[in-house]
Amino acid sequence: MNNEPEYRDANPETENLPKKGRVIIQCVAGGIALLALTIVSFKIIHIGLFVGGAAFLYGFMMMARRNKFNFKISLIITICGFFLLLIRFGYIRYVSYGVLLVIALGLIIYGLIKAVSLAWDVGKFS
Repeated sequence: MNNEPEYRDANPETENLPKKGRVIIQCVAGGIALLALTIVSFKIIHIGLFVGGAAFLYGFMMMARRNKFNFKISLIITICGFFLLLIRFGYIRYVSYGVLLVIALGLIIYGLIKAVSLAWDVGKFS
């Protein structure tokens, strides 16, 4: 059905635009969620420990599947889960919060850069 002429994209260079949009949404939404979780877990340590453990196990299992497409995402999830598990220990707590804030802001900025790049590509093709 997708190979029929009325369903094909008129411009073959724009075929991967939905994939780019998905990456933008994942980065911005993930960054906002990580930022909110970091701020909440600074006040309530048990939430950070529970979600950090779940994220660490989920990311580790995703990396064990060796799916090349999800490797970067699962690596970020595993690292964030590990740093959320470190919030229980004295001065390491502040280092882990700093790293989590940098990762969250980095994800948001990366998503916004990708959004501007996507808008530039769509404007160039139309």
